[in-house]
Amino acid sequence: MSDRYDLIVLGAGLGGTMLGAIMARHGRRVLLVDAGSHPRFAIGEATTPDTSFRLKLLAKKYEVPELAHLSAFYDLRDHVGPASGVKRAFSFLYHRMGAAHDPTQSHQFPTGAPPWGPDCHLFRQDTDAYMLAVAARYGAELRQSTRVENIELSDEGVEIVTHTGERIGAEFLVDAAGFRSPLARQLGLRGDPGAMRTNSRAIFTHMVDVAPYDRVGEGRDAHGLIYPLSQTTLHHVFDGGWLWVIPFNNHVDAVNHLCSVGLLLDRDAHPERGLEPEQEFYEFIERLPGAARQFERARAVRGWVSTGRLQYWSPRTAGDRWLLLAHAAGFVDPLYSSGLNLTVGVIDLFADELLAALDDRRFEAARFDRVDAFFRDNLRLYDELVANSYLAWRDYDLWDAYYRVWVAALQVGTYLNGTQLMQHLESGERAVLERSREAPFTSLLGTAVPECRRMMDDANAWMRRFEAGELDASAAAEGIRGVLREVEFCPSYWRLDDPQVRTTPPYTMVEMVRAYAWYQRHAPAQIRELMVGFSPWAPCVHTLGALRGAGERELRRAALFVRDSLVAWNRDWR
Repeated sequence: MSDRYDLIVLGAGLGGTMLGAIMARHGRRVLLVDAGSHPRFAIGEATTPDTSFRLKLLAKKYEVPELAHLSAFYDLRDHVGPASGVKRAFSFLYHRMGAAHDPTQSHQFPTGAPPWGPDCHLFRQDTDAYMLAVAARYGAELRQSTRVENIELSDEGVEIVTHTGERIGAEFLVDAAGFRSPLARQLGLRGDPGAMRTNSRAIFTHMVDVAPYDRVGEGRDAHGLIYPLSQTTLHHVFDGGWLWVIPFNNHVDAVNHLCSVGLLLDRDAHPERGLEPEQEFYEFIERLPGAARQFERARAVRGWVSTGRLQYWSPRTAGDRWLLLAHAAGFVDPLYSSGLNLTVGVIDLFADELLAALDDRRFEAARFDRVDAFFRDNLRLYDELVANSYLAWRDYDLWDAYYRVWVAALQVGTYLNGTQLMQHLESGERAVLERSREAPFTSLLGTAVPECRRMMDDANAWMRRFEAGELDASAAAEGIRGVLREVEFCPSYWRLDDPQVRTTPPYTMVEMVRAYAWYQRHAPAQIRELMVGFSPWAPCVHTLGALRGAGERELRRAALFVRDSLVAWNRDWR
């Protein structure tokens, strides 16, 4: 082998560059190979609170602070740029075909407030190019516009053959190339998609002049939600599918007029009809008058993409000297932003194991069983959650009940990661960061916590009975509300089982203090330790530090403005 690396990563998207940056930061020789080049379009544009906290943990655990720049909007704006959007909440508006939207059939789940949030609408051409540069700065080498024609695996190592005939060797190969994974294709690593319950397809693009819903839809007095819908990831949901609206121009510093738009359809209810994607998109949203108002003047600025079935999976995601990373291994649906959550979770577990493997030169498949199980188990978790959500959209009352199951699970997943971060900030001990290899961090959405897993399983059982025709939507909804009434890991004042309460409180400082006090006083001991097992001073000290840092940055900018108006020479380039 003429050119030996520790690691070759196929695919220079967000997952591949994050992993490449971590490995290069720790002195490993890394090569990133991509058939395309940056900057470029990519989907997977919205973060979630649990993912955001895990990015903060990764940044500290692997000493790559740039990972945290993707974890909260203001950090993203200041370090990457203002072309991305802010995500202050998830918003869901329920629609019926041909009918005006009822504003009381709306839900909202807030993301974090500063300094932990808010979450982000990632303008992927900027964020991906940023992480590529980060990986390069730490020492990773790059080969863009380079196709891989063949992959050779042996006991001695891995070798790729490029489209120019060049042969490049490494100790280990990670395929992060997504659905068109060269390794999955070569090894036949695709299972029967019929084994997955979700069966959806997508039509999507980027547009300009998408009207903010707060301008053309019902006002706050009508829907009663906490945050402006235009500063959230907006989901228009209906029987048979959903529509995402992800604006990048929804904050005062915005420089990007684009809005990401995607229509997801249940293929059983809405099979492919052979139409041009733009035609099918507009024909469909005309049947949703409440959503259509946003698109009266909208224009696509890139080609429309129409997919077949989105779902795929792999019976194995790791082998001797190789790993399929996240989207190369499987995918469910963009609903609930599972893709980035799975990617970051796998990177957390895998980077630890690969660093150790490179030290002792042992790369057998069994070493990565934990990573393989993590991905496949959580892919099934999201498949069940998403499939049941599509099912619940047949009836508003059922959706209102099942939506809250996801809310409760996301609360647990977010607080688990948040508590781990608080404990590290409080103690400074690296051992705290190593706990992500153990339960309850080994499953997403808190489902390694037995009480949360039981809630999810019981709610899913009600959905299965509804799907089988054993009971109607009303009975299934009431059964799920009964499950929610037993939940002890979310504050009781959330009133999870009450249809009249359609949003949870914001994660502002006052509400965080209130939640902390509730967990300390009312939660069972094991839940209390998992959710708020830290001193209240830890977040307070961090918040004060973040406020001071934000103030210093603004003063520095003002000082530079004054200096540049008076003086020519400077040393900013150093």
